[in-house]
Amino acid sequence: MRRLAMLALAAALGLFAADSNEDLLVSSRTGDLAAVKAAIQNGATLEAKTPYGQTPLYLAAMNGHEDVVWFLLEKGASVDIKDTFYKATMLAFVLQRKHYGVAKMLIPKSTAKPDETLADVAETGRADLVQSVLETAKPSQAALDKAYEQALARKQANVAELLRKAGAHEPPPPVTVDLKTLESYAGNYKSEQIPIEIKVFAKEGKLYIQATGQQELVTKALSQTRFEFVPAQLEVEFDSAESFTLKQRGQAFKFKKAVAR
Repeated sequence: MRRLAMLALAAALGLFAADSNEDLLVSSRTGDLAAVKAAIQNGATLEAKTPYGQTPLYLAAMNGHEDVVWFLLEKGASVDIKDTFYKATMLAFVLQRKHYGVAKMLIPKSTAKPDETLADVAETGRADLVQSVLETAKPSQAALDKAYEQALARKQANVAELLRKAGAHEPPPPVTVDLKTLESYAGNYKSEQIPIEIKVFAKEGKLYIQATGQQELVTKALSQTRFEFVPAQLEVEFDSAESFTLKQRGQAFKFKKAVAR
């Protein structure tokens, strides 16, 4: 009988903990600091997760609740969480939503690859955030150079100056690709990986790409086969005049020419 009572108590405690975890997730999302503290006092798990892998800190951060973020960070919550739906890191989501105060708290706590962090942060044009990355991490020379070149292209003078002082090298001179080669790449391309059609064409000595329903993007030649659109950290590398690989933020998609023009 005593054993049955112990089992019943354990089950009740398990349900109570589950309820506390849900309370913590909900209050973190809404920014209710008092409820967050109460849930933790009632035994909620600091790294409790939603079905999409979002923790209390992730939810508070993505919604810009700075006081809750500060409290959870002080408790030791992990910053390096990626959700399972958007596949986005906590910092990337925060930057996309322009919660820059939250980002400034997350950056020093992150153990993510500094090259990726610098690329994401530099894109915002916020010199204070870039400074925070440089103070807490050591990006590679290649990452510094890339971020510097992109800052110059976006005319982000303050960010560019910070990166130059951090040791970034001046960009190499532009690569020239002859018109015949550019025109050989022209055509409509499709991918079996994603439902997007991309039109490639040459104009005024440059290679342009344009996804269906989107504006045309003028690329910069890196070589005779590699081209990039700096503002979006997007690169196109041709395997031949019939196919290319589109790369962006660690992802790669293969495209093949469907209709030559």
